[in-house]
Amino acid sequence: MDRDRYTYRLRVEADLATAETAIRQALADEGFGVLTEIDVQATLQEKLGEETTPYTILGACNPAMAHQALAADPAIGALLPCNVVVRAHPDGGSELIAIDPDRMLGLADEPALADLAQEVGQGLRRALDAAAGSV
Repeated sequence: MDRDRYTYRLRVEADLATAETAIRQALADEGFGVLTEIDVQATLQEKLGEETTPYTILGACNPAMAHQALAADPAIGALLPCNVVVRAHPDGGSELIAIDPDRMLGLADEPALADLAQEVGQGLRRALDAAAGSV
């Protein structure tokens, strides 16, 4: 798994539909539900007439963890849910990308969120690994 400034990334040799099914199941297994789904490719086509590669953003949320975060800082909702991207990789296969909650929740500068961010991050990384291992 690669980590950059604010995400975790994994390339898988699966087609987009298989990769998306796998990450949805892996997120569910980690206690995350998908609250939102944005088909970026379709949106850019519809709104701008632009042709792009397949790219879907899944807004994942673990209700218990979200509740803890909101209790620590009610404004943290502006940083929720945790986005997970499924996109066609330019070299073939698919790429799974998840936000790094340590970076995201670190913006709040709220000490009570540090442990929670690590816990959420561990769950997201396990989901990425599980999805990659199942395709």
